[in-house]
Amino acid sequence: MDRKCSRAAAMQVGLLLVFLLWTSPAASGQTNVNTQTAAKPAMQSEKSRMTMPALQNYKDLKIGSTADEVRNKLGKAVIDDEDGFYYEFDDAERVQIRLDADKKIRLISVTYTSENKNAPRLEDVLGTDLTAEPSADGTIYKLVRYPKGGYWVAYSRTAGEKPTVTVTMQKL
Repeated sequence: MDRKCSRAAAMQVGLLLVFLLWTSPAASGQTNVNTQTAAKPAMQSEKSRMTMPALQNYKDLKIGSTADEVRNKLGKAVIDDEDGFYYEFDDAERVQIRLDADKKIRLISVTYTSENKNAPRLEDVLGTDLTAEPSADGTIYKLVRYPKGGYWVAYSRTAGEKPTVTVTMQKL
């Protein structure tokens, strides 16, 4: 029973993160006009903002891939509807893929539970030239826009002994 609760909690955290990222001002391109917070992105090196992230696809699917490519590469989904797909590969890896009006991928969000020993590290996702300081509780979160690639990538790791890692790519 504990494993089912843990699995459900991890899925809820992942889906909540996707929802928050999807509905956040940053995801919709809105910016804060406060000059103190607006200055922070300028501190990020021009090189890192212009290059591509280390992680550019998920199982050979990338932003702009078609719905048919998703089905061909990942097989039958738990949910397959007009908005996208939801897959559960095992207790340790789940992926949500959202489609745009042209039925092409606009968002890929992968959640890895602590049982997945292959969960990516921040460096695996964003490259070695970017870092993120853990918060006081150990949580790590970093979102970087890649205008050259036409999408942003976010890395999130929860705190605790059994962290959950969520990696999200979304079309700009």
